Amino acid sequence: MAKKQTQKSKSDSAFGERMAKQRAKRGFCDRDVWNIDYWFCNTISPMLKQLAKTQVGFHQLDEKGNIISPSGNLTDEETEMYAKRWKDTILHLAFLADEMDEEKCSMKNPYYKEWSRVSRAFNKKYGTFGEKLRTEEDKNDKLHPLYFPEDDPINGAEYKKITDKYFQYEMKIERYREKCKNEFFRLFSKYFHYLWD
Repeated sequence: MAKKQTQKSKSDSAFGERMAKQRAKRGFCDRDVWNIDYWFCNTISPMLKQLAKTQVGFHQLDEKGNIISPSGNLTDEETEMYAKRWKDTILHLAFLADEMDEEKCSMKNPYYKEWSRVSRAFNKKYGTFGEKLRTEEDKNDKLHPLYFPEDDPINGAEYKKITDKYFQYEMKIERYREKCKNEFFRLFSKYFHYLWD
């Protein structure tokens, strides 16, 4: 067992080195290309947070978040207000980038544990996609049906309630993430040429 783990860690290490070389050479690697949305969220959010942390200058925004032409000499209060407003805007963009990401989103499904329990119980009893529920006719058909916890002959009604709640909440999370994505790109487009320091 230890030998297999060592071999696996060597191949993981070689893979990681290859990805690092690709990033150094071209700015991205194959792994980034396989999942561009994940890469984008996990790259842009830390960059924005770093910009907010290290910013020296700022852009002047009015109360509605519109860029305004720099006015002459600013008072200390105005300087502080504009600097804070710009920093808050950058941090809001970073927040939206995190919220539109599937893994970082703060909205979690409260039915996940129960749904996982039900799914594990169903798979243990009937196999993956309920293969033990297939009839002889199903087994001979290339396009055999797939079964899910709600198809359990004994606990199906109870399982259906849980899976329905789980998937309804998943849709709620998807709508929230979509809203965050749309707001992020609206603001990102608005401030795109101002994201520098």
